[in-house]
Amino acid sequence: MKATILLALGLGIAVTAAAQAQGANPPGVNPAHYLCYRVSQAAAVKPVAVKLKDQFGAWGSKIGNALFLCTPVSKNGEEVKDEKTHLTCYSVAAKNAGRRVKVTNQFGSQVLTVGGSVVLCVPSLKEVLK
Repeated sequence: MKATILLALGLGIAVTAAAQAQGANPPGVNPAHYLCYRVSQAAAVKPVAVKLKDQFGAWGSKIGNALFLCTPVSKNGEEVKDEKTHLTCYSVAAKNAGRRVKVTNQFGSQVLTVGGSVVLCVPSLKEVLK
């Protein structure tokens, strides 16, 4: 599986759209859907220095506490193809992209203004503890 890092997710990570017909996934996208939950850590972690690079630039940052756990989810009865891979999202020092982009997905196309990065999400395995 190709590791995917997501940057610049909003703090309210729930994805919603106005009531409208939902189309198919655009060609070439991974059709996985994730539902993100806020988390708290049992113990504080030491910040980890990372070098990040995406289509908006490159910069150094420190990864802080975990903020969200994103679970694979079935949306409208669609099949979940990978039930094991979750995303854990950590706080990251902000880097302002300052760009406008057009995104296309099942809810249609939207023009968005990309502001500062908020979290870094990494593929993770999850085990439910008793």
